[in-house]
Amino acid sequence: MFALGIEFITGVAVMTDAASREKAEWPPHPARVFMALVAAHYETRPLPEDGPAAESAWVVERAALEWLEGQSPPKMNWPEASPRDVVKVYVPVNDPGVPQNPARVKASEMRSALGVMPEQRSRQERTFPALYVGGEGVHRHVYLHWHTAEPSAEILAALTGLARKVNRIGHSSSLAQVWVSEMEGGCSPDYEPNAKATKTRRGVQLRIPAPGFLTELDQCFNAGEIDDFYELSAAILTGTGAAKAQAQSAFIERFGIVWSKSANAPVRLRPSPGRTAHYSRVDETQAANVSTVFDSELLVLTKLEGPMLGLESTAALTAALRGYLLQKGEGKPEWFTGHSAPGEPATGGHMALFPLAFVGAEHADGHILGLALAFPRTIPAAERAVCLRGRLFGSSGEDLEPELVMGKLGTWTLRREERSLPPLALRSATWCEPSSVWASVTPVVLDRHPKHDQQTERAQWHDEVAASIAQACERQALPKPELIDVDKTSWHRGAPRSRPGPGGMPWLPGKEGTAHRQQVHVLIQFPCEVQGPLLLGAGRFRGYGLCKPLGSLLK
Repeated sequence: MFALGIEFITGVAVMTDAASREKAEWPPHPARVFMALVAAHYETRPLPEDGPAAESAWVVERAALEWLEGQSPPKMNWPEASPRDVVKVYVPVNDPGVPQNPARVKASEMRSALGVMPEQRSRQERTFPALYVGGEGVHRHVYLHWHTAEPSAEILAALTGLARKVNRIGHSSSLAQVWVSEMEGGCSPDYEPNAKATKTRRGVQLRIPAPGFLTELDQCFNAGEIDDFYELSAAILTGTGAAKAQAQSAFIERFGIVWSKSANAPVRLRPSPGRTAHYSRVDETQAANVSTVFDSELLVLTKLEGPMLGLESTAALTAALRGYLLQKGEGKPEWFTGHSAPGEPATGGHMALFPLAFVGAEHADGHILGLALAFPRTIPAAERAVCLRGRLFGSSGEDLEPELVMGKLGTWTLRREERSLPPLALRSATWCEPSSVWASVTPVVLDRHPKHDQQTERAQWHDEVAASIAQACERQALPKPELIDVDKTSWHRGAPRSRPGPGGMPWLPGKEGTAHRQQVHVLIQFPCEVQGPLLLGAGRFRGYGLCKPLGSLLK
């Protein structure tokens, strides 16, 4: 194993959170630390006169970075940090261009030319959120631990030398010292990746490097193309005769356009946030959670193209997705198809499909942003991937973009959601966060018809429906609810009412000739926190009976 240690030399860390320019990032994400190593690598690239030995060492550094990005997410520990007040400052914009021949400046170019003077330059509003880093000694340091990594002597030496070159992490004022150790630096990890952690309750979401991240950084930095642009431009401007013509021809071949003074230079792009991992405290990772029969790691599909649809279209959307997934589904297991034999329902749990909609917020309107697949927890990830190959993933693991055709409702194009900060509705944690109180977003379809009349025997009907809901929970090995309330209106803003009509939910389609089962919205309070997703009732595999965490215990 080995570890990376980090100390912020001035006791101040200046790093902007990826989600908000008004907030400081803490702890430093593993991906940010990796990018600091990459920056040090390129800032110390040897010159031709440094000789082949220096160039060879630089090549080994790159190999070390490629090795590091291929490791599992590190365990970590970090000290407490308190945010400083965020103050807006105004900084000069980048230097404007100046005429190539100052002796022939036109009047129209004079204002731009004067822009290089400090008093003539405009200012841009910027913020530099920062934190005070607390602790003493090793408890003031940040550590990243790779317990199972086994670097070769050459890789370890390269990483050690590369870490010494790092002088900052984050902003240029965020001075840092980085070192490599084969030990844990006197600190055992406090936090570790935990698939069941959530950002809001038991963990924090951190960006992590992954295979290919270094290549992406190279492409975004775009150094080769930018250097070629300015070198060829200078050759065209200063060259004459055949040399100038050769440079112009090379420019066209390189960039596909004819050179001109107004040609836009290539730009550097901000790298994508990359992959993320949820981290929780080590002692919480092993904590027992009451979970539903479904895995909390959802497969989320975001809508790329198609008409805006509300939750009332749930049945059509899940039926279209299920039909697409089951095409050529002969020989697939019953957890995937939902059938033990043709026409016979599965004897155990199986995959559920449900909508991901904008609900529960002040301006929520219930429109669907995507769909989710929830798998039984007992099914290994490798088996899930085999069943989805050719439908959601290609033969090489690449994402496909399936089309769902829904007749009059139109066609949707989907793709697996991979953004690090997607909308809340498209995050597994939104639907799976441990909570003691849950409320339905789509109505629960009762497993059986109540014997009591809802209008004339309201109290008895309520007790009978509540007992049916309690049994649905117990069939999923969940604790008996302390409280169950039912209504025709959801407790989540934006969700449709439980019955057909304006602003309501259509009946769940059933077998032809059978009466529609009653649908209700429910609020459930458990005696402990339950890990989602929570799907209840007869329509739970088709998007009905979807519940969402509502909050803490009711008083």
